[in-house]
Amino acid sequence: MSPKLSPPDAPSNRFSDGVDFRNVVGILSRRRSWVIGIPAVLCGIVVAYLLVAHPSYTGTAQVFVDPRDQYTPKDDPLQNSVPGDGLLLVESQLKIITSNEVLNRVIDQLNLQNDPEFNGERITIGRLVKSVIGLGKTEDRALVTLRNLRKNVATKRIDRSFVIDILASADTAPRAATLANAVATAYLEEQSGANAAFQRRTSESISSQLGKLRQEVKRGEEAVAAFKAANNLVGSRSRMVSEQQLDEANTQLTNAKTRLADAQARVRLIETIEHGDAGLEALPEAIQSAAIVQLRSRLADVSREEAQLAQIDGPNHPALQAARAQVRDAQAAIQRELKNIARSVRNSEASERTNVQNLQANFEALKKQSQANEQAMVPLRELERKAESSRVVYETFLAKAKTAEERQGIDTTNIRLISRATTPENKSWPPTMIMLAAALFAGITIGIAAALTRDAFDRPEREPDPGAVPDAPTLAPAETAAPSVLRPAMAQSRASRLAALGDELLAAPKGTTIVLVQVQRGAWLSDVALQLARGLIANRADVMLVDADLARHPTTSRLGFDRVPGLRDVLIGAADIHDVVRLHQPTAMRVVPVGLSAIGSRDPYARQALSAALKQLRAFDRVIIDGGEMGETASELGLYYMADEVVFLAEAEGGKCDDAEILVELLRHRQIKARVVIVEPDVSVAA
Repeated sequence: MSPKLSPPDAPSNRFSDGVDFRNVVGILSRRRSWVIGIPAVLCGIVVAYLLVAHPSYTGTAQVFVDPRDQYTPKDDPLQNSVPGDGLLLVESQLKIITSNEVLNRVIDQLNLQNDPEFNGERITIGRLVKSVIGLGKTEDRALVTLRNLRKNVATKRIDRSFVIDILASADTAPRAATLANAVATAYLEEQSGANAAFQRRTSESISSQLGKLRQEVKRGEEAVAAFKAANNLVGSRSRMVSEQQLDEANTQLTNAKTRLADAQARVRLIETIEHGDAGLEALPEAIQSAAIVQLRSRLADVSREEAQLAQIDGPNHPALQAARAQVRDAQAAIQRELKNIARSVRNSEASERTNVQNLQANFEALKKQSQANEQAMVPLRELERKAESSRVVYETFLAKAKTAEERQGIDTTNIRLISRATTPENKSWPPTMIMLAAALFAGITIGIAAALTRDAFDRPEREPDPGAVPDAPTLAPAETAAPSVLRPAMAQSRASRLAALGDELLAAPKGTTIVLVQVQRGAWLSDVALQLARGLIANRADVMLVDADLARHPTTSRLGFDRVPGLRDVLIGAADIHDVVRLHQPTAMRVVPVGLSAIGSRDPYARQALSAALKQLRAFDRVIIDGGEMGETASELGLYYMADEVVFLAEAEGGKCDDAEILVELLRHRQIKARVVIVEPDVSVAA
């Protein structure tokens, strides 16, 4: 290849890429009037506004809103709790404070309708301008006052608390404090009035239902009484008379059966005594009988007298005979008394048997009557339940009505003023220092931007030839080692300029790999790889284009392969080089796009993978690698040492081109073929 350099006296034929920030200080020094003048103008405007603006002072009052309402002794404290953390309730109070009801109270209290600060009658520049151009209109004073007051009143909740700041602005500091306190007082009065109104509406609403509920209770109780009378059901609410009679009859029958069993036992004892050898004297009734005891005592006395007479008198003595007659009479009396006792026991057993039979018959009759009443009790209980439910509802409403009536005069809202507004020391608007600092900062920023922009527009530019094609590069390859061999590149056509480098590649051996590296960033520099590949394909060469510009990858974007795997995936081992080769149908060009994966810097595996991939790609006639901008990923991956030739593309000599020359020398020192090529925009120059 014959080296070629651009002529040293050739004028710069490129358009400016922007401001050279190395000369920023010089630009700002030359155009210091912009940097100083614009901040001065803005500061002057701010000062003029500060002189004519009405000062504003802000007073702050604080109220505490407890989500839990106060409760009376009749209330359950848990019923007054607010679900959640109560922040929604507090946020709602912010809107209530600035509501029309509260603000109208303030207007009436402070007579703001006659205050020029709020009623819209104060003379201002804006109002004068509107009057002059005919835009002024007459509005209702009350609405204007309300609107202006709402603009001057603001509320906010202190973070992580239930405390609300009430902010009020006015032209004077005392007026601001008075206005803030008036808004807080009006808010508390409005809440108290709203609570009383709510209790009153509740009492009236409940009272209106009491008459209806009272009639329902009356109808229910009358239905129960009528049903009892129709079915002959007598008794209290809990128990009927028939049930009580049945229980009493059952108790009497049980007791009678017990007594009958006892009487039957005594009769069996008498029968046993009568059939045995024992006498009736063994009967418990005989032992306990007072008459038997008396007769036995008499018998003992007579027997003793008989014994005494028998010792004194003879057996036929009349006195002895009389005594013996008395003994026999006493014994006969005892036997008669024992028979009477036995007869009485038998009569008692018969009486108890008759009583049990009568009680059993009465119990059966009551039992049948109770069964009949049970069937009638089913609808009766239903009627009683309805009457009872109506009675409970009526009593509940009656108690609520009484409670609401008593609570009309009690404020249950738990909102209180915890801090009254004091006279503010400093004005809140306009913020003098902040506005001056902002004007100075904005002025300096705008001044610097304006100076740099003006300098960019004032730099001389050469008008492009209308017949030229922008973005198509002109290649003037030149090896720095032989600058004496020159060709007139400016007079060559675009095709011949690209063909020069293309012819050199066509003449190279099969599998030759060339890396194109941009010394500076430029649109025409990034287009050289595509133009060179198209020229080789036109000469029927099997070309592989590899996009190794991992930072910007313009080649991949132009060909539409941004969303497919590519070189990055090969470098991390996620894909094979043959799997990522893509065919660009319009140009029949084979391309390895940049890929999708992310790779780390200085990855030794990436170098090995790149070296293996390039060895496989040498099967193609030529391999063109777009290495991106100098100093980026291409050098880190060791790409310069894997290629047959490294070509540095520069716009002009000097600057970064000198750095490229040094890099070329280093590569040549390591036996790597390298050179610098000057690339210019493709414009035609008349001979």
